[in-house]
Amino acid sequence: MSDSTATKDSSSGSKDGSDLEYIVDEVQDGVSGETVSVGEILDTIDNRGFGPLLLIPALISISPIGGIPGMSLITGLLIFLIAFQMIFRGDHPWIPSRLEKFEFSREKFQNGIERAKPWVRWTDRWVSERLTLFSTGPMHYVLASIMLLLSLSYIPLALVPMGVFLPGLANTFFAIGITVRDGLIVIFGLVASAAAVYGAIAFWPW
Repeated sequence: MSDSTATKDSSSGSKDGSDLEYIVDEVQDGVSGETVSVGEILDTIDNRGFGPLLLIPALISISPIGGIPGMSLITGLLIFLIAFQMIFRGDHPWIPSRLEKFEFSREKFQNGIERAKPWVRWTDRWVSERLTLFSTGPMHYVLASIMLLLSLSYIPLALVPMGVFLPGLANTFFAIGITVRDGLIVIFGLVASAAAVYGAIAFWPW
């Protein structure tokens, strides 16, 4: 990933209106109408780099919104595409138009965001720029590769109730770590990834 993209991601870690709660608020305020499309959500954070772009689908996958039929597949595909492009290109990620047009109830979206906000607000109190060795430089490629594999697990695990929670939690940790350059959160993500691998093996639906 280019230095300019890394700068974008690191800038999200400051507390000048670019903290996690601010990003979530921006997404919530940026949608309108009775339905919300994936493209509309991504457009609200289009200029914030890969971290926030990964954070939103990761958060959705572990929130009540993730229970909407087909949503696990959508969030998994989004994370896969964004993480893939995080490895091979440093500019704006490309998302297929058919995926951008996927819509769901705005009421469910807003309710899910409101339920997630206390956790986001709590997380904001504890994250900071630290142990950046685990969240910057070559680790960007390592984390993107792990997120690619985790997102693929969404496909079979979508058949299991709450099956995507562990890989979704790991992806959320990674996205937060990339966004605010917090290596400790990345380490939590590695632990959650190991748990997700164990869970996928233990509860494989086929």
